[in-house]
Amino acid sequence: MNLNRMTALFKRELTDILRDKKTLIMMLVVPIIIYPLLIVGMTLLMSSIMSSQAEKTYLIAFENDTILEERICEIIEDNEEKIGYKLEIVKEKNCQEALENGTIDVFVRIGENDKVLLCYLSAKDRSSTAVSALNDAFELYREELTKEKIEDAGLDAEVMLNPIHYEQEDYSTTEESIGNLIGSMMPFLIVTVILLGAIYPAIDVTAGEKERGTLETLLTLPITNFEMIMSKFLAVSCIACVSAILNVFSMGGAMAFLVSSSLSSAANMNIEIHYETFIPGILFTIVVMMFFALLVTAVCMCTCVFAKNFKEANNYVTPVMLIFMFGSYAAMIPDLELTAQTAAIPIVNVALLVEGLFQFHYNYGLFAIVLFSNVAYSLLAIMILGKIYNSESVLFSEGLSSVKLFTRRSEMKDKQMPGFGDVVLLLCIVLLLIFYVGTFAQLKFGFVGVAVQQLIILLCPLVYAWYMKADKKQLFSIQIIKPLQLAGSVMIGIAVFVGALILGALLMPVFPESAKGLTQLDDMLVNQPIYLLILVVAIMPAIGEELLFRGFVMGTLKKRCRPVVAIVVTTLIFAAYHMSLIKMFTIGIVGLGLTLVTYKTGSIAASVCVHFLNNLLSVLITKYPTQIQKVLPVLFKDRLSVSDMLLLAAVVLICAAVGWMLIGGKNSKKS
Repeated sequence: MNLNRMTALFKRELTDILRDKKTLIMMLVVPIIIYPLLIVGMTLLMSSIMSSQAEKTYLIAFENDTILEERICEIIEDNEEKIGYKLEIVKEKNCQEALENGTIDVFVRIGENDKVLLCYLSAKDRSSTAVSALNDAFELYREELTKEKIEDAGLDAEVMLNPIHYEQEDYSTTEESIGNLIGSMMPFLIVTVILLGAIYPAIDVTAGEKERGTLETLLTLPITNFEMIMSKFLAVSCIACVSAILNVFSMGGAMAFLVSSSLSSAANMNIEIHYETFIPGILFTIVVMMFFALLVTAVCMCTCVFAKNFKEANNYVTPVMLIFMFGSYAAMIPDLELTAQTAAIPIVNVALLVEGLFQFHYNYGLFAIVLFSNVAYSLLAIMILGKIYNSESVLFSEGLSSVKLFTRRSEMKDKQMPGFGDVVLLLCIVLLLIFYVGTFAQLKFGFVGVAVQQLIILLCPLVYAWYMKADKKQLFSIQIIKPLQLAGSVMIGIAVFVGALILGALLMPVFPESAKGLTQLDDMLVNQPIYLLILVVAIMPAIGEELLFRGFVMGTLKKRCRPVVAIVVTTLIFAAYHMSLIKMFTIGIVGLGLTLVTYKTGSIAASVCVHFLNNLLSVLITKYPTQIQKVLPVLFKDRLSVSDMLLLAAVVLICAAVGWMLIGGKNSKKS
């Protein structure tokens, strides 16, 4: 690597990025001007609205002249500060008509059994505010009546209503309370602003280069791909860091202004905040942001490089934004803390670390793990990016424009293979159908709805492949499998299942349901006949999910990517498809095993068989827990001991080695 060339390329990329108006707007205008205006302006606006509501007079009417009207009138006059709103009782002949015409805001009617009804219009803000204030007045009246009845019985009302007096005494300092509040919100803000700072530059240096037609020129220069990738990566990371820091300081300044204004307006509150106590947390947060920006940049570039233009890259990067934002919610989960296990989970580790910093928890060991893990994940993403730049078929792919579904079937070629766009479109179609049709069917028909969901997953890839006249044998890896290879696949399936069990036990302190999620089924399925459970829960998912993931997705990717990339991406999509953070890690291990046996044997029959056996075990555990516990007690243990884990690890190694030998090296048919 030549540092002089790297420096020149870095300056060139940085200059190109800063020439883009979108980047300048997101980096300067939004954090420095718009965020303070939004935060301060919205707060002042809400304060003004609440003040104007408190100054208005709301009109109340009683349908009949009663003693109740007199008592409520006295309550309103004596407790105007407690109620917080100005209420005035007026006379109306037809209260309902007056309410509908807006002459009054709420009226009181005496119903059956002397039940008092507060009649209002929920569609009108004035009426809703008035009934809320009147409700407070009636609560005060209820308290007065209760005291009167107790005193009439010759008892002490205060003793009867308040038999014990207690107060809350908070030992947390003002800074700790504020830090706890900021720590729960700050991770989401940091992740969001870093994403916004990285996305547009990442799109510009990848899809933007393709759209402008300058990528080909860059590839002809006397530089290595690594130098080109690193210059782009460092330039985008630099922009993301600067943008994030500007955003945080801008929002922090706006929040400090609001807090100071609130404290100065509360003259009767003797509260003093020592802002200097937050300086270490802020400095550490800035360091974390810089390292996290590396990961965000690498992931965004890896995603956007598949797009052909700016618009398409925006579509690709939207799911990435959702995943990162979802991970930042970890700081809002009660009792979830930064530990040695969570410190290695991407996105989640940053969220928990920032939360801990503002709560004045400084664990330098965990801090180092978070930083090094982000660097490791960033390097991994850069390596993947390098592989992509070395693959012309990926780098210059047609992106979403390669979608075959939008072409007439009569104009399609026979025996063609899908493109990346087809994979994305098919996955979106399946998810939408499951979300709308499958969820509705499950809520409406229960167990039958589960079968409908599985039928959607099974039919979608088959129909898509039929419509585009795909080479089904090659796409779905349809090939006769040898008995020894099938036996080896089962052994590898056992290895990954046990490995997932070990991983679930290790994740137990973080996600208590992680290990159970591998074997337990929904309670709705328990009472179903065993033959129906085997059909719907074991057979249908084994065929449908394998056709979708190890068939359509894997079959497409392995024709256009390196095998490692195809296997990893297929596994990640399979894990994410189950839409559960708790199960993602354990199911990801199982998915990796299913993908490997399909690739090694060249036949989808291997993964279908392994998938079926895995699901069948879950069905048997659900229907016959007592009998299965006698045979496999380890599956029912709440926590695994060290000896259990060592024994299971030995099972993993032995089964994996035997399975690998039986399958025999590389897949026999590379399609």
